[in-house]
Amino acid sequence: MQNPMTLSLCLIGTVMTAFVLLVSLGIRVVHEDTRLAVYRLGRYIGDKGPGLVFLIPIIDVGRVKKLGEPVASSPSLRLVGAAGETLSPVFRDGKVLLSSGEWDAISQTPIATGRRVRVVRMVVEIEEES
Repeated sequence: MQNPMTLSLCLIGTVMTAFVLLVSLGIRVVHEDTRLAVYRLGRYIGDKGPGLVFLIPIIDVGRVKKLGEPVASSPSLRLVGAAGETLSPVFRDGKVLLSSGEWDAISQTPIATGRRVRVVRMVVEIEEES
């Protein structure tokens, strides 16, 4: 037969280990340029962060959202912020190569061929139907 003191120490050690493990699973560090969308039992309860955020383990789920990223289904809106390279000199008009293909582009300042560029805005040009 084991000593009751040893048995109770083992039990306390096991409970404390489980508690520390559960607490560590709930701690998240949210960076300055992101937020954590928190869902409790599947229901959205709000954004948390930046900083140290505690989630209830098993009950809360956190999804990281980058600030400034468009949440749009339009492929052209997802290009804002994308990097590319100029295929021709760009000022009033020119061509750029982005991950989604070749695009017409304009710039506020002249940019030479072969330079790395970033999309800052998408413009739609239209004409009247005949």
